[in-house]
Amino acid sequence: MPNKTKSKGTQELSYQVVLSYKVSHNYPLKTFLIECKDKLNECIDMIWNNIEYTKKDKPKLPKSNEFKRNLRNKLLENWSYASHYIDGIIKTSYSILQSWASNYKRGYRTKTKPVVERLFVRVKTTLIKYDKERAEIRITIKPRKEYLTLNIKNEWFFDKVKDLTIGEIILKENEAFLTFKDNLNYSDKDIIVGVDSNLKSLDLFHPIEGWIRIDLTELHRLKEVYDKKIDGLKKLLKKCPLRVLRKINRLFERRRNRVKDFLHKLTTQLSRLFPDAIFVFEDLNKRRMYKNKHFNRRIDRANWNGIIEKISYKAVVILVNPAYTSTTCPICGSRMESQEGQVVCYNCSNSFNRQVVGCFNIFKRGLGAIKRFMGGSGVTTTGAEVSAKGLMTPNPNVVYYVDLNGKYLKCI
Repeated sequence: MPNKTKSKGTQELSYQVVLSYKVSHNYPLKTFLIECKDKLNECIDMIWNNIEYTKKDKPKLPKSNEFKRNLRNKLLENWSYASHYIDGIIKTSYSILQSWASNYKRGYRTKTKPVVERLFVRVKTTLIKYDKERAEIRITIKPRKEYLTLNIKNEWFFDKVKDLTIGEIILKENEAFLTFKDNLNYSDKDIIVGVDSNLKSLDLFHPIEGWIRIDLTELHRLKEVYDKKIDGLKKLLKKCPLRVLRKINRLFERRRNRVKDFLHKLTTQLSRLFPDAIFVFEDLNKRRMYKNKHFNRRIDRANWNGIIEKISYKAVVILVNPAYTSTTCPICGSRMESQEGQVVCYNCSNSFNRQVVGCFNIFKRGLGAIKRFMGGSGVTTTGAEVSAKGLMTPNPNVVYYVDLNGKYLKCI
C-alpha cells in the first residue's frame, strides 16, 4: 500500500508507492522457514509473558530498549543464519501482538496468545543486494555461505521496476514476494474528489463536474451468484465431503479472481477519468455495521477496502473520519434527520439527497486534510461553492457503470 509523506519546505504533497510482485523459486527453504517460524512463536511467547495490563484491562506491550536487547540476544542462541533475520522476526512479532492488542481493546479478541502456523520470513534490505543491470536479486541466507538468487529479467513486471528501489522481501517455501518503492511527486494534483462508499454504488463529488455515481450493482450480483452456488454445495458436504470441498474451493477461487478483475478495471478507469485528482474515501469499519445475518451478508459483499487498496496503486488516496457525513447539513453544518433517502435540516429549512450530502461532506473533510498537508494551498475549490447550491438536485449529473467484458466505465 502507498504511504503519504509531506514536504513542508516546498509545500508539496509527495507520495511513496510500494508495489509488490510474486515470483517463484525452487530453492530448498523449508528447514530454514521452519526454524524461522519456531523463533517467531518463541518471540511472541516471550513478549506475551511480559505484557502488562492497566486498570482498564488494556494491554501494554514491553518496548524498553533493555527488554528488546535481551530478547534479541535470547533469540540469537543456537541461530546459524544471518542475525538480521532475528530483527525481522522481532518486528513481525510486535506487529502481530499490536494488532491483537488493538482488536482486544475493541472487544474483537480474547486473552488468547496468537500462534503462527504459516511458513514465511521477512527479509530486511540489509540482506538484499539488487543488481539492476543484471536484474538479479541476491538474498543472504547464511553470511558468506548460502545465498538465494532471483533473476527477474524475464518477469512481466521488470520494465516497471527496473529503475525503482527494492524494499523488504517476504520469502515462502516456493515463492517470494518482492516490494519496490517509487517516490512520486503529486504537486500537480489540483482536484479533490470525495467518494461516498455505499452497498451498490460509489457516489463521487467533483468540484467542477458535480455529483457522479458509479453503479456497482454488477459487483454485488457477481458475489451473490457465487455465494448461492457455494451455499448449495455446503448442504452436500456430509454426503461426499472431498469432492464437494474441491468444488467449493474452485468456486471461491473463481469468485476471488472475478472480483479482483472487476476492481482493477474500476480503479484503473477511475484514475484515468480523473488523472489530476486526489481521492478522498471514508475510513470504514464493517464490524461496527453488523446488525443481523441478512444485512451482514450484504455488508460482507461490499469491497470498500479492496477498492481503496487497488486505487492506491494508481492515484493519491486520503482517508477521513466517516462519522455523520450523511447527516451533516452542507449549508449550515447542523445535524439533520433522515427521511426516506432524503435528509432534512430544520435549522436552515433545506432537504437534500442523502448520497450527495455524504460525498460532498467527505469532499470538504478531504479539502481540509489536504490544505493541512500542503500548507493551505495547491487544491482547486473552484465550483465547490456553486455546486453546494445544487445539492438539492435529486439525480446525479453523470452515472457510470462498470463493463465486465470491456476495460472501461460506460456512461448512461
